[in-house]
Amino acid sequence: MSITSKVATSRRGYVSKAETAELLGVAENTITDEKLGRAEELIDAYVGHQLKFFQSNLTGRASAGGAVTLDLQTDQQNLFDVDYFKGCEIEILGGTSAGDRKKITGSTKEGRITVDSSWTATPDTTTFYSIYQLGKFPRQQDVVFYSQNTPYTYYKRIIEPIKRATVMQYEYIDKMGDDFFAGDQLGKRSESIGDYSYTNADESTGVQGLIAPKVKTILRGIRNRTGRLIV
Repeated sequence: MSITSKVATSRRGYVSKAETAELLGVAENTITDEKLGRAEELIDAYVGHQLKFFQSNLTGRASAGGAVTLDLQTDQQNLFDVDYFKGCEIEILGGTSAGDRKKITGSTKEGRITVDSSWTATPDTTTFYSIYQLGKFPRQQDVVFYSQNTPYTYYKRIIEPIKRATVMQYEYIDKMGDDFFAGDQLGKRSESIGDYSYTNADESTGVQGLIAPKVKTILRGIRNRTGRLIV
């Protein structure tokens, strides 16, 4: 079964609550942000180094703002095509709205950033921001730059294996329970819980022992064991 495309709402944007609920056959209101975010974090830790699309960190002072928008500082405008920053995080480090952290839902060539919810206060020229890609996906190969028509636009996708792996890891977290993930993996013995099992062998130390067996299978062709660049 493939996942029907829906707007991603999780922290890294790998999968939405609706997608997770659909694949697991449960009600959407039973899916929690905390467990979904934890599943994404573990997937990122497990896959190793990836050539993510936006590898840098763009900082500057806003030139203007609105209820859910922020205009980049003047010398950063007209440099990045449409939706270059879509899916990234923007964090306000100082000035008006300091402490806010939002997901970017769209960006324009002119430098207007749109976020997923209202700022605590409208950004102004005192607002100092940082833009970065939180997750390891999308990678550079997962993004299409379309320049045959204007405006030139970036189209980003989270590949199906990462979506499915995140959902399967969410299910694993839910079934194994918080104590399993909060405790020391080195002190655990082999155990089976329902359809899941783990063993305290060499491979189960660190993040390895926290990853669902189904997920390891799904990510076999994506995981970078050596730390070398995978493209």
